[in-house]
Amino acid sequence: MGDRKEEYIRILTEQIRCKKARSQVAREILNHMEEQEEFFVSEGMTRDEAQAEAVKEMGDPVEAGAALDMVHRPQMIGGFFALVGILYAAGFLVSFFLQKNFAEASLLPGAISSYILYMLIGFMIMTGVCYADYSRLGLWAKELTVLLTMMIAAGIMLFGVPVNGASVFLCLPIPGVSSVNIKMLCYLFLPLYGAVMYGYRGQGYSAVVKGVLWMFPAMCISLYIPSISTAMMLFLMFVLILSFAVGKGWFAVSVKYTLAGIWGIVLLLPAAVCAWVIRTGADYQAARLRAVLHPGSKEAGYRFRMLREILDGSVLSGAGESAVSAAEGFPGGAEFGLVYVAAYYGILAAVLLIGALTFLFIYFLGISLRQKNELGMIMGVSCSVVFFVQLLFYVLVNTGLFPVGGVYCPFFTYGGTGVVVTNVLLGLLLSIYRYQEIPLDMKRKRRLKVSVKSNI
Repeated sequence: MGDRKEEYIRILTEQIRCKKARSQVAREILNHMEEQEEFFVSEGMTRDEAQAEAVKEMGDPVEAGAALDMVHRPQMIGGFFALVGILYAAGFLVSFFLQKNFAEASLLPGAISSYILYMLIGFMIMTGVCYADYSRLGLWAKELTVLLTMMIAAGIMLFGVPVNGASVFLCLPIPGVSSVNIKMLCYLFLPLYGAVMYGYRGQGYSAVVKGVLWMFPAMCISLYIPSISTAMMLFLMFVLILSFAVGKGWFAVSVKYTLAGIWGIVLLLPAAVCAWVIRTGADYQAARLRAVLHPGSKEAGYRFRMLREILDGSVLSGAGESAVSAAEGFPGGAEFGLVYVAAYYGILAAVLLIGALTFLFIYFLGISLRQKNELGMIMGVSCSVVFFVQLLFYVLVNTGLFPVGGVYCPFFTYGGTGVVVTNVLLGLLLSIYRYQEIPLDMKRKRRLKVSVKSNI
């Protein structure tokens, strides 16, 4: 670029404190000046005169840079951190007091210090992720999906510990890490999946087919473990994200007919899988599936009957005498925390708890939908979908409509892997919110070269 333009952009970008925004702003300003320069040349000016006039028209570089600095700077996120801290503290207090009233329940880890340690580690992870550039993850989403698949597969082969026919946990030879929950790790595929869909914009129906194929890594892992409930949740999440991308008109296909086809498959495929499991699966898998399809059947077992007894005995507000009595012998863990809340504090308290979490997740979704950058939008929506579907299945399990345990509710159930994964997703949401006003460079990959000088 000419000396005048180079000097102007150097002064302007020095006023912008956010380094992530400088190169993109410099590129946009340079393009604008070059367009103006060509216009002045077409009007009869010499090249030097046109360049000088184009730079002059841009105004004072210090004032222009200061104005751009006000626009392109990270958002303040202190309130978000405070909100997350309050929610974790509230979840801990509710579980702590419930644990005191129901000694047989496993609502907290054996040592309270473990729960606090999980939260501290989670906060550090969330902080690290939120200060990272989420667009880097988005640009390498396919490679990261393959890498995550290979790491989990290797972990299962090397460190998988079968329990009752399922290899849900990895026992890693790391001091202080007792086990890693594979089911929770599978939720890390979701924001990567959203970014993959972003990369297929404008590719027509082939993009939809590719979207279905990219569901396979996480689905295969969940079915191999096996965990039918996780596979069902993941499938619903993937379909919601794919439907969102189709609904946004990204793929240049008929939105109405494509969505009808996708959701037709959603209804038919689970039916086919259920028939296959019942006919060819292991006896315990078939029994568990029948319990899902028929919650009132004998396969639902003792736990379901106890759950119904607790819910039937719960009152609107306060402790229900028969509900508390039944809950004292209920063999429930952290995934049944809502049942204990209903028994001891009343149905209204349980509804308020779920309402608060629903409001929070709607807030997360709103942050995502307001993003100008479509990559940030789809990745944020993907994170929000994880929280919504986890909450949905948590409510279904606690109301006896989905009698399969092992579900996780953010902020309200413990577990080291769950806390880590939740905070990774929260960190991504924070990163998307933090950099929403900063023009992210969407072309940075190893094989692409940026043609802006390094001193800009």
